[in-house]
Amino acid sequence: MNRIRKGSLFAFVILPLLLMTGCWDSSEVNDLALELAWGLDAAKDERILVSAQVIVPFYIGSARGTSGGGGGGGDQGKPYFVASGIGKDTLDAVQQMQTKLSRQVFRAHRRVIVIGEPLARKGLKEVLDTYSRDPALKLRSDVFIMKGGTAQEFLKVSYPLEDIPGLGALKEYDQIGTLKEMGFINLMISATSKGNCPALPVISIGFESGSQEGEEEEGSASKKGFRIDGTGIFDNDLKLLGFINTREGRMLRWVKGDLRKLIVTANIPEDKGNISLDMNKLDSKVRPIFQDDKIKFQVTLTGQGMIRENNTSLDLTQPHHIALVKEALEKQVEESALGTITKVQQKFGSDVFEFGETIHRKHPSRWKSLMNNWNREFQKAEVSVKANLTIRRIGVTGSSLHLKEDSIQK
Repeated sequence: MNRIRKGSLFAFVILPLLLMTGCWDSSEVNDLALELAWGLDAAKDERILVSAQVIVPFYIGSARGTSGGGGGGGDQGKPYFVASGIGKDTLDAVQQMQTKLSRQVFRAHRRVIVIGEPLARKGLKEVLDTYSRDPALKLRSDVFIMKGGTAQEFLKVSYPLEDIPGLGALKEYDQIGTLKEMGFINLMISATSKGNCPALPVISIGFESGSQEGEEEEGSASKKGFRIDGTGIFDNDLKLLGFINTREGRMLRWVKGDLRKLIVTANIPEDKGNISLDMNKLDSKVRPIFQDDKIKFQVTLTGQGMIRENNTSLDLTQPHHIALVKEALEKQVEESALGTITKVQQKFGSDVFEFGETIHRKHPSRWKSLMNNWNREFQKAEVSVKANLTIRRIGVTGSSLHLKEDSIQK
């Protein structure tokens, strides 16, 4: 009986171990070049220039206070360096770049993809295949358009607050209240959609927007830092048409339901001052309305928040003043959102707001007759915007403390 039990135990424990296989394609970490940011640019003769921001692990450890002998830093003491290659397509360019590296490029940790403006205007369809085909590539990455330059230039710019500058772009994007690490997924969804067009965040080199008169012009690679500088609008062929500014980009994302936080400042005409509301819990609802041959969209924007600044003489402990402020803030939001939608309709004619997708979901039969000519229908559509904001708190004072009692409106 013991022999039978021992034989059964051997078969149960040992045989599965013999049948198990190891990782046939595994690589040691010391044999990998870890890449966190990636750049795509147009090159001569219809070729592609790829660039990678590769970290230097030893230098990052040293910069954080660890010690050790040997090793070296990145280019000019930076904890990273930029490698590049040119090829007929992205994979061919990567192969050419790999000849300059002693380690295999590892792309699974990529967080940021930057595309130069010239390539974006030419179109992105020819460079997307490898990113959707390779299962090792990370889909949860953000995609940025480098305004007025190339992605390679951006990757070479230092950033004072981050060891790896590419991650600085991601964190800046998060600071303006957007949903990060969804850019590439949304781009791929738009690429396969009949009605939707992509809208990608734009980044520019330098902390200031535009050079001041009298300043010396410098090469972009020698400037410090970068900034989120609006949103790029694309057509159905994934070609960049132009840009809207950062404020308009926030409104675009609010209409799409992709905004987490926003500060709205409105003038109070009755008092000739302004008030700022720091909002969160933003939401959006889009309702398509069909009247004969006309298509209308009713956009409702909601949000709640706290009064962070009051430069009026209004005492906000009074309910009628809260109602006055609420009305002014809602009007500001409605005008800003409608202005953004109208600008995109008239200047670009690309449905980056996903209005077509709303019709597709709610009225699939109507969408079948509209989808093949949707951009033209989008341009003609009438849009109305209604804001419904809730002021949860007013802060610790009703009126500004510097005001004298007889200057406060009760």
